[in-house]
Amino acid sequence: MKSEKDLKELLLYIRDSAWSIPEEINKYELSYEMMWKIGSVDSELRDGLILELLFRMIVNNELTDKEVKGLLELSLSEGHLFYNIGEKKDDSIFNRTFTMLIIGGIIYRHNKGEEKIFTEEEIKRVHREILKYAREEKDLRGYVENKGWAHSVAHTADALKEIALCEELNNHELMEILEAVKEKICIHEYAYINLEDERLVSVVINIIQRRVLHNDEIINWIKDFKNINKTGLPERDQYLVGNQRNFLSALYFRLKRRNESKEFFDAIEEVLNETTSKAFK
Repeated sequence: MKSEKDLKELLLYIRDSAWSIPEEINKYELSYEMMWKIGSVDSELRDGLILELLFRMIVNNELTDKEVKGLLELSLSEGHLFYNIGEKKDDSIFNRTFTMLIIGGIIYRHNKGEEKIFTEEEIKRVHREILKYAREEKDLRGYVENKGWAHSVAHTADALKEIALCEELNNHELMEILEAVKEKICIHEYAYINLEDERLVSVVINIIQRRVLHNDEIINWIKDFKNINKTGLPERDQYLVGNQRNFLSALYFRLKRRNESKEFFDAIEEVLNETTSKAFK
């Protein structure tokens, strides 16, 4: 196993060679080396080199289907997606959240390929594991000074956006994704300031464009934002209301640009009107 220094030197060479991997290097072995360093606090190594190259290898079919399946198993393990899950403000966050992006890339390849990599049950397992991670992740930081992006909510949204497009998922699984989005939005311990809401809106858009759920199901989901319980603590409730308002406003305009059903707009307006303070009406 290479040290971070040696791996970075190799990846810099590959980057400067237009991302061409030397023939003498086993690509699958290299992918594993990168996965075991994907939680590095060196943002250039983690984000600019490992993530970039792994993504290219996955989506450009430089790894076989069998090798991609191996990467997925590693990604879903306790050593990656669930490594120190539940911890707050420590460096384990980078391992988890950048692993989530790799999972998203793997699902993207599955969806775009002429022949599917995974069975229906395998896709449903990935769906369950992503939702499990979403519930258990407690570190909500966006940008971490001197270490770069942690962005657990945004990266989770990116993976959910891909899994939502899987034709293997039906009404029940899509509704579970919508509920996970709502849970991530309706928090009171953190105010989203790094476009997490926009990334979560993309999940909803992908679900709507599948045309699997009936409009009434989506409208009821929107209206349920009226029923979120407040804490009674002014600062925390400001976070909660602000996150909810920003998300619904972003969803409104994204739907409007797509000329979606007026019923969606009416539902969003109803929620915003009922949850906005009289002082701001």
